[in-house]
Amino acid sequence: MGSNKIMVLGVGNVLMQDEGAGIHFLRELEKRDLPEDTELLEGGTAGMELLYLIEGVDHLVIVDSIEAGAEPGAIFKFKPDDISVMPPEYNVSLHQIGLLEVLKMGQILDKLPLTVTIFGIQPKIVDWGMELSPELKTKMPKLVQLVTDELYMLAQGA
Repeated sequence: MGSNKIMVLGVGNVLMQDEGAGIHFLRELEKRDLPEDTELLEGGTAGMELLYLIEGVDHLVIVDSIEAGAEPGAIFKFKPDDISVMPPEYNVSLHQIGLLEVLKMGQILDKLPLTVTIFGIQPKIVDWGMELSPELKTKMPKLVQLVTDELYMLAQGA
């Protein structure tokens, strides 16, 4: 069988405190031992150009902030198709439409990875600043562990 290329895509605006959780997350994940063929990519608030960056990836794991009206630091795991069944008050970050459009376009062009998993974390503060809120800083190790576990599961073909 071929490769088992995994990409972890952190998205968000690092200038807007907790909105940049996906980017802060990647910086923590870089310190971990990860499965072979795992690539980390800062997506920032990029749009359709991400489509070319995820081409050829077997498994895509996206980490982003998600406004779900939950307790700050609450962690969610879902698939792109789950978003269509979420209540309207759930809103995947400020760049939700761009990310969802990229995934939909990838599906249409048959360039979407075999699996796409999204990990979201509920922000507390979305305002100018480059530091995460204390609530998100506290939850970052748990998020890193959850994603690391997911990566090893994907690498083993589960």
